[in-house]
Formats: sequence, C-alpha cells, structure tokens
Amino acid sequence: MPWTTLRLRVETPLFCGEGDPASAQVRVSSIRGGMHFWLRAMAGIFARNDPNALRRIENHVLGSTDGASPIRLRIPEQPAYTTERFPSFMPRDAWNPYNKWIGYLLGPGLTSWEPKDEVRRLKGAVKITRAFIPPGEEFELRIKPVGQDRNAHTVALGALWMSLVFGGIGARTRRGFGGVRIMDVEGPVLAGWSPSSLLTPGLDFYDGTKSLWFTGDMAGPVLKALKDVTDEVEAGPFDGSTSTPAFPVLSKANTLAGVTGGGVFGDWASVLRFAGEELRHFRAPEPTPGVNYNPKIKTREWVEVIHDRERDDFDIGGLGLPLVFKKDLEVHADSGEGDDSEKLRRASPLWLRAVGEGDRWRLLSFAFLNDFLPEGTGVHLWRGTGTNKHQDRPLNVSTEISHERVRQWIKGLASAEGSAFVPESG
Repeated sequence: MPWTTLRLRVETPLFCGEGDPASAQVRVSSIRGGMHFWLRAMAGIFARNDPNALRRIENHVLGSTDGASPIRLRIPEQPAYTTERFPSFMPRDAWNPYNKWIGYLLGPGLTSWEPKDEVRRLKGAVKITRAFIPPGEEFELRIKPVGQDRNAHTVALGALWMSLVFGGIGARTRRGFGGVRIMDVEGPVLAGWSPSSLLTPGLDFYDGTKSLWFTGDMAGPVLKALKDVTDEVEAGPFDGSTSTPAFPVLSKANTLAGVTGGGVFGDWASVLRFAGEELRHFRAPEPTPGVNYNPKIKTREWVEVIHDRERDDFDIGGLGLPLVFKKDLEVHADSGEGDDSEKLRRASPLWLRAVGEGDRWRLLSFAFLNDFLPEGTGVHLWRGTGTNKHQDRPLNVSTEISHERVRQWIKGLASAEGSAFVPESG
C-alpha cells in the first residue's frame, strides 16, 4: 500500500531536542511514544488492571522487540527551529505576564533567569534555554501499513489521532506545548478512516467536553477494531470491574475534561498565559505579604505543613511529584522508608491544551482518574543536599485527594475569573 501523508502544523512551541539544547527535530520515536501512551489508554477499557493483557494488545498493534510494528512512520523533511531566547510570545520583560506565566508552564528544565540588565534598566526575565520549533511551521508525517491486519492498522491510526488531537509531541505536552494540527491528508486512507475524519477538528468539537472517550467519525471503526484485536490476542473480555484503574484509561468514568467558558482567547499564547497564571494561583492560594516577588502567594502546604511536624496532609502532591521548595527541601514519591529508597516521579494528572484556530481559542484541560501512587509507594519530605540528603518524614498524598483537586480545577474552567480556581478546602 502506498504512503499516506499527513500535513501537520505546529500550533504551540515544540521542544524536541533529544538532549541537544541547540537543535530541535521531530523524531519518529517521540511520535511513537505518544501513540503507545494513547493506545494503552484506549486498550484499558478491555485490559483494565491486567498488565499482561495490555501488553499483548500493545505488542499486536504497535509491535515489540519480538515483532515489527504493522505501521511505518517517516518524516521526510524537518521543520525549521529557532534558538531565540525571548521570542515574541515571551518578551524580555519580567513584568510582562506572557514572560512570567508561559515561562512558569515551561518550567526550569526549559528556562532559566536572565540576569538583570542595568544598562537597559530591565529586571531579569525568564528566558528559553533550548531550541524549539515555533508555531506556524509545517511538516509532513508519512504513514504506511505493513501486512494485512486491518484491525491493527485502524487502531494504530486511532492512537496516533488521539495523541495529536489531545496530546502533542515532545516535552511539556501536559502543559500545553508541542501541540500540532492535522491540516491535510494526501494518499490512500487506512482502514476505517476517511480523509475528513483524520483532520484536527475545530473549536466546536471541544466545547462541552466532559470526559475522554472514542469520539468523532473515528469512534465506531476504532472501537470495533480494538475489540477484535482484544479477542484475537485473548486480552478480554472486560470483567465489569469498576475499581480505579492502575493506569490512564480512556473512559467516561475514569476521565474528566472541560474547557474555559466565557469569551474566547485571540491566540494560543493568551491561552497559555492565562493557564499559567491560574495554575499558579490554584496551587498557591495563600496570601503572603512581605515576600520579594509577585504575586505574593505561597502554597498552603508550605505555610501549614512543611513547617509543622504535626501535620502531614500534603494535598498539592496530588498534582505531581517531586515538588522542590528549595535546594535542600524537596518532597518525593519513593519506594519506601529509608535514605536509600528509590525516588519516583509521578506526573501531574492535569493536562492543559490550547485548542482552536485563527482568533478563536480556549483552554482544554483533562485528567485521567487512575491511581496516583502505585501500591507500596510512599511520599516523604527530604532534607539536605548531595550526600547529606536524607528522608525526613512521611507525608499523606492520596488518590482521592488527587482526584478532588482535579475536579476543583476543571470545575473552575467554566469561568474565566481567577477566583474560580481557588480550592474549596484547605
């Protein structure tokens, strides 16, 4: 079968340096990584908490070390990248809300502080430290099915579509970066799809979204093909369990989603500026006069828990770990008691995405309501630096608290007012 070509346009800055801060390239491996994540989420409705069943489905659809993938991907020509430290969406001005809040979403891994410029009388600002592919760049992704397994082809393309329409490519996709739009389709269309069903939908598609499920024109064909794959590899049927899944699962019961209400934003940068500011206020709602930065707020956990050994209710941990307060004061998920326990990363359950086109944009936020901490995992405050870093005391972070914080955030999306994002308790 000939190659099918998807024409993709970068919508939000795409960071994909593969360890090289001076260049950025869209790697097929990065796209495949997104496909694996979304395929596991799709397959979870049948495999549920059976990792062996999930692995059989994943290997059948996307290949494994024991068998080639039934889908080939190629990127014939790379889009242009830039090493600009202060692009137009993040001007060199620490007081500019775009610099402050888009920089906040990017985080320390992709940014650093520019020293104060005494000559130009500019206060230090957040600068980007890695090359990225800027919004507006376009590139082609070519797809070719291998073999005759039409069900595997249909499901694999479904995983790709979900990863591009709801996720992204590269780093910080959970915070709105790496968003791309499927602009055009050339060549034969794989089983179960049509050219129009492959295109990224418009803003109206996202409005009213309450959960993540098989949706749009792809819903019927992909769900049927996935069920047939499940039967073929003997990974089902679903036993009807309603327990919280151990990993992200695409379902109406185990996902939550929403978009901003009120008026639309004029561009993607305004969406992410808004998202960064609201997320900061949501995470840190405590007014703290006297600090030498703005806004003058801190997290409840810093104010009430870190400095009070009688308290262990560390709710903010449910939005992702580790949390670094200072170089010598961190909170980690870990493998248990003791200074030699393995530190574990727990990604934030919240996903942010700027959706729209032209001058009509909204913020889409969604979350998978799966177990936040694997069985046997603890959360501890760690003190010290280097070889003196040691486990201090346990803190309480639960799946229930994580889910409640997610609900509070998404409920607040219905209003564009910042006060809607202030937690209801704590």
